[in-house]
Amino acid sequence: MGSVSRAQALLLSHPDVQGAYVQDAPTDQLLPRLPKMAVEGDSLQVTKVDTLASASFISSGGAADNSATTYDATARKFELRRVAAKVEVTGDVAQNVSAINDVFEQQIQAKMLAIWEAVGEKLIYGDGTDPNPFGLETLASQHPNGPIDNGGALLALADLDEMIQHVRPWDGSQPRAFVMNREQYKNLGGLAAAAGFSLSFAPDPILGREVAHYMGVPILISDYIKTNETSSPDTTSVYLVFFGPREGEPQLGGLVWFYNEDTGAGIRVDGPHRTSATQDLLYADLELNIGFASLSTGSVLRMHNIRSS
Repeated sequence: MGSVSRAQALLLSHPDVQGAYVQDAPTDQLLPRLPKMAVEGDSLQVTKVDTLASASFISSGGAADNSATTYDATARKFELRRVAAKVEVTGDVAQNVSAINDVFEQQIQAKMLAIWEAVGEKLIYGDGTDPNPFGLETLASQHPNGPIDNGGALLALADLDEMIQHVRPWDGSQPRAFVMNREQYKNLGGLAAAAGFSLSFAPDPILGREVAHYMGVPILISDYIKTNETSSPDTTSVYLVFFGPREGEPQLGGLVWFYNEDTGAGIRVDGPHRTSATQDLLYADLELNIGFASLSTGSVLRMHNIRSS
């Protein structure tokens, strides 16, 4: 039993499985960029705590204030979801060990890639209803400014400037990123050229490659964001996300991938197992336990109703 990351799954895959993935899978730079947070149990709860505004804890020049303090324990709760799959291979294992193992490994890797692809889509559009985790579209509805409606217009640099003003927390130093599909990324490059400048590029410490930046904010690509969220005309969305803490870092409000600390953050493989039937059956259970949460309501901002082209 163990956990296999997306990168490991690709490395372990047979060439034909890897080739199919490269050919068909959408680009997703957001999922591997997300900070991971281990939790106990099957949910993550974010509690707002407010003290009485009139209850100073230390009175200047006087005695400590020991009057009663009240708390607002209103909580936002995010449920952990599990994406499961089963791999079965039939055959005479005793006489065909090598062939069965090759086919079995191939099927496991193919199922792993299918799991990751399902998660990439849910990261954008998951509504939080079992078996879906909360995705960016749903988390953005909690933002104090709400989703920004672009009115069916084309993307403009002023739109991105407006988004930067509204993402929270506003301390100017925490990691954040725009998230858009390739079509909007292409449009942004054209907007920059028309304005007389080029997007800057800098290495991303998590992705291990250079990514484009606008106004100092990295731009991540996710082709799971549809170009036709609405039709007549086709419109799409662009997100600006503030990332939460990574393991071992201080607790900061932001977008995180949380998982059960006992079962891990990768795809867990339980098997292979054999049955003792006349026709031997080799099987394994695959499971990914995952949830997405916005630790601060202001950390996921969406601009929608952007004309695709």
